[in-house]
Amino acid sequence: MKNVLITIIVSFFAVVQNLNAAVAQKSPAVNMVSYEQSWLDSEGTIALKNNTSETIHNIKFVLEYLDMQGKPMDYETFSYNIDIAPGMTKKLDIPAYEHSRNYHYYKTKDGYGNPAFKLRYELKGFNLPDAKISDDDNNHSTSKKGFATGEIVILLTVFGVLGIFIGMYVLVAVMAKKLNRNPVLWLLLSFIATPFLICIILLAIGREDRNEY
Repeated sequence: MKNVLITIIVSFFAVVQNLNAAVAQKSPAVNMVSYEQSWLDSEGTIALKNNTSETIHNIKFVLEYLDMQGKPMDYETFSYNIDIAPGMTKKLDIPAYEHSRNYHYYKTKDGYGNPAFKLRYELKGFNLPDAKISDDDNNHSTSKKGFATGEIVILLTVFGVLGIFIGMYVLVAVMAKKLNRNPVLWLLLSFIATPFLICIILLAIGREDRNEY
């Protein structure tokens, strides 16, 4: 009788252990713990947990964006170089979904009636070769920053050219006044020709001497 009881107990623990192992195998090595994105955020924040016994150095995952009825709307593949210690959770900033249309994550509070979305996370790989991460077409860790930097350079260039262009007209008016000539007349002439040409003409003809009676 004792042998039967021992056999039953051992079998029970073996079944429990196998079930735990099966559950552990089904859970992803790196899972999404939380996500935050308000309608004002240009970046969302995702929290990732390392469920393995090794340090994560890079990760690749897919986020599928769903409407409030659970229907797929869009998806993005993300690749990042990030260090996550075993059993630890780390937050990561990613480009916000539909920021220009004021979308927000449904778990993030919003009292303005903006459209909401849900997320479905899928792990694609981790601790991949460096080339796999750096050559990824959807590597947001570099492309998004590069895109933002490019926008800033373009804006600075446009403002710089615009400032020089306006400054030339101001220079024409100042030169005309100092040379005792009609600033309005020469400013109008600079619109017909070019400010640079008018400046040369003003320098060539010099100061106008007016006799006052």
